[in-house]
Amino acid sequence: MNSKSLSLYLLAGAVLAGSVACDGHRERRTSSHAAKKTIERSWPAAGIDRVKVAEIDGSVRVEAIDGDQITMIARVSGDYELKQGVENDGLFETRVDGDTLRIGRQERKRGRRLNIGFLFGRDEIRVDYELRVPRSVSLAVSTVNGRISTRGENNRSSDLVTVNGTIDAETSGMEELRAVTVNGRVKARFLKTFQGAQFRTVNGGVEAHLPQSASFNVDLSQLNGDFEAEFPLSIHSNPGSRRVSGEVNGGQHSLKITTVNGDVELGRLTAVAK
Repeated sequence: MNSKSLSLYLLAGAVLAGSVACDGHRERRTSSHAAKKTIERSWPAAGIDRVKVAEIDGSVRVEAIDGDQITMIARVSGDYELKQGVENDGLFETRVDGDTLRIGRQERKRGRRLNIGFLFGRDEIRVDYELRVPRSVSLAVSTVNGRISTRGENNRSSDLVTVNGTIDAETSGMEELRAVTVNGRVKARFLKTFQGAQFRTVNGGVEAHLPQSASFNVDLSQLNGDFEAEFPLSIHSNPGSRRVSGEVNGGQHSLKITTVNGDVELGRLTAVAK
């Protein structure tokens, strides 16, 4: 994802996240303390190839599991409105669209009037998700203000995007991982193998731990920060710039890293974090 694509992505998120009043009966929750609600859902994983989460304010945590069910716990807090008789009380959307399970508020149709102010502040509510997803299901997760984390040996591709938040990813490495943030660090662990990755951040470092046998080609673009590697890299620096390239174990797969303000560390995988 280049800088132009990222800008378009954020603009699209702004449009999709616009809010407008809806017709129908609604219950307004207002008090001196933020209201809280927990919603739990589950779906059979048969026929679902991808889980797509799109949020505004809130963290997303995904655990890869053995099994045939997708489960979700959503914790909602803030000054929100309830719509009686509507799925998830109208707080966010969950629907199966073909082979994709869609979860979140940026996926909702919000009417004609749009509000993009969340890019410069905070939304009125926050939704934190905890998901348990079979290893064979791919992930596409985006949020504006919140942390994204994945745990377990997910065997499919993952596309993780946030604006203000960190990304902490753990994967088997069987397919490509992409992690993009603006304000926050990126940390990734490839537990079994490495088939390619793209990491991008503006204000934050990048830390990646790969198996000793990983075969990859590094393409690093960095403005301010240090670069450290535990692998025996043959490094080729481009004069007059902070761009570094190098190969490890034959350079079979691509590892592209872009950061403006932050250190970059490439480490050898030692043990799986508990």
